[in-house]
Amino acid sequence: MKKILELLKNPFIQITLFAFVLQTFLFAVFYMLPDPLGLSMTEMFSGRMLWQFTMTYGAILVLSALFAFAKAPRALSIFYVFYFFFAIADYEVFRFTHQRLSYSYLRTYFHLSNISDATTISTLGGESATVWFLGALFAMVSAAVFFCVYWTNRKCRLKKAGQPTKLVFAKKIPVTMLVLGLVLSVIPLILFLAGTRGTVTVPLIHFPVDMRFTLGKHTITAPILHIAAEESFEFVRDNYKITDELMKELDSFLPADFAENRVSLEYPGFRKASAAKFKATHPYNIVFIFGESFKGCIFNQMLEGDTTLAPNIWKLANEGAIWFKNAFSSGYPTVRGTMSTYLGFPSHPNRDLPSFYASNRFKGFPEYLTDYTRAYVTISNPIFDHTLPFVERFFGDNWHVVPEPKIHGTMDSLGANLAIENLAKMPTDKNWFLLFNTIASHIPFQNYPDAFDAKPDDAMYRYRAAVRYTDQQLGRFFEELSKRPDYDNTVVILLGDHDTPVDSLDYRVPQPLGVSASQIFMCIFSKDTNLVKGLTVREDVAAQHDIGPTVMDLAQVRGANHFWGYDLLTDQRPENQPSIFLTQNAYYLGFRDSVIVGGLENEDVFVGKKGVYRESSDATAKAWRENAIGASKIIRTLLRNDKMMPPE
Repeated sequence: MKKILELLKNPFIQITLFAFVLQTFLFAVFYMLPDPLGLSMTEMFSGRMLWQFTMTYGAILVLSALFAFAKAPRALSIFYVFYFFFAIADYEVFRFTHQRLSYSYLRTYFHLSNISDATTISTLGGESATVWFLGALFAMVSAAVFFCVYWTNRKCRLKKAGQPTKLVFAKKIPVTMLVLGLVLSVIPLILFLAGTRGTVTVPLIHFPVDMRFTLGKHTITAPILHIAAEESFEFVRDNYKITDELMKELDSFLPADFAENRVSLEYPGFRKASAAKFKATHPYNIVFIFGESFKGCIFNQMLEGDTTLAPNIWKLANEGAIWFKNAFSSGYPTVRGTMSTYLGFPSHPNRDLPSFYASNRFKGFPEYLTDYTRAYVTISNPIFDHTLPFVERFFGDNWHVVPEPKIHGTMDSLGANLAIENLAKMPTDKNWFLLFNTIASHIPFQNYPDAFDAKPDDAMYRYRAAVRYTDQQLGRFFEELSKRPDYDNTVVILLGDHDTPVDSLDYRVPQPLGVSASQIFMCIFSKDTNLVKGLTVREDVAAQHDIGPTVMDLAQVRGANHFWGYDLLTDQRPENQPSIFLTQNAYYLGFRDSVIVGGLENEDVFVGKKGVYRESSDATAKAWRENAIGASKIIRTLLRNDKMMPPE
């Protein structure tokens, strides 16, 4: 007992124990509370928790040992203030955006051009967990200040008394800490390399532990220093040499004529203007609507008779439409789908673009509509998700934000009012393009008036009620649109910005993909029978990056571009070719009847049908995995080096 008390007098052991307690508290809060989407963190981090725990505690021991060798206890306490500051920010950022803290994330969301945005601060949350996390940070700062003051005074007293001030303790203390820390850090790696699988139940407490040890970047301060070290080499890592093999893997996702129209190998994602025949014989007016979280699997139920979900959309479809049963977004959150739709290639979160769009060489499809009157209506400030650079470049000053609602849940009503107001300003002697978005069906599906419908605990009930409210407002817009003399010459494109989980069972997608499954509703409406005849239900895969080529057809515009997709009016993606979506460490391939998902940095491949995913060793699935990894490398390289298109 005496030896233990002597050890506890060692300042490095005291600080380390405090760091252990604080880290344990952070883990408890993080895993106790769900994220804003309603998913539990234990579900999202299945296969990663032990990896997090062992490496995080291991890192604390290693760091304490290094400072102990240097005999710098005050420096260690100050270091932990910064360490836990970034750790806490990492927890909050992930809970609210499903992105871990990284250089790329900070560069986008905390760029100087955006740092004054209210949404930049709100990115760090605001729920009860935020209070607990900030309380933990306050405790860490207070403890560090107290210790530094105490230790400084102690040294001063010893010096005045003529006593030695140099710390004296056995070297076995930092050596033991260092060895234990390294062992903890290596354990998950050994288990991973050994292929450990299955679930082990901890005796006595009967707690099941997932032993998969899935390695990946979404490990949340596991530890933050490991992430920081990896980000330090980001520039080197993202500069893959573009080989013939990688080009083949990229081309497996592109239209057949892309390679022959490629401008140069220096810009492998850029092609010359298409010479293919357009379906449209003259330019059309275009209404473009982003439907918040319009889930493809739910909207497709309307084809089976459940038209109560969105009767106004269904009515418009029956006047003439192409309905894509297998449509996919480029990911979650909204900015992913927005970027892919505008710019025409799959989003890659390792290279966030919006904040830097104005200074990079990209060209969104609205910029090709030079002869069109263009306007944008949004239910939230475009600073949200940092799409303002897109909006300003595409629409100049002609964008409009709805006022704050006086009645909670009426944002879509106000949005429809503003869209109708701008519709009335559109010319009848010139083509025009009007874009607006919806919000009612955003998680947690509460954005409709209390008087419209109940808001029970049943998330699917609320989701359907929210969609019905949005549909009611769209119906008012469609009615005004039908009164215009140029209605027959107008095309409406309606698609979801991304899919969204309604409950935890809605996404039985294995990690590391998390909740980013992406099947959406997509439909092209037109009363012109020369363009669309009746309601045509298409089985081929459609993707958000197909919008660019399709709009260029509708606008009768040709131009060199980096749109990787298909003209949905004239082309169909081959049956065996999927759309591709990439996260920081995972890929998601959408086929007609299934999806393939897996990690970019591990060998696991999962095949899913009707929401049920199973690990697969199928040769075809493995081959598509290689293609996805190759395409990811090229995207990262092109975006890192600003090689998506040559200078104009």
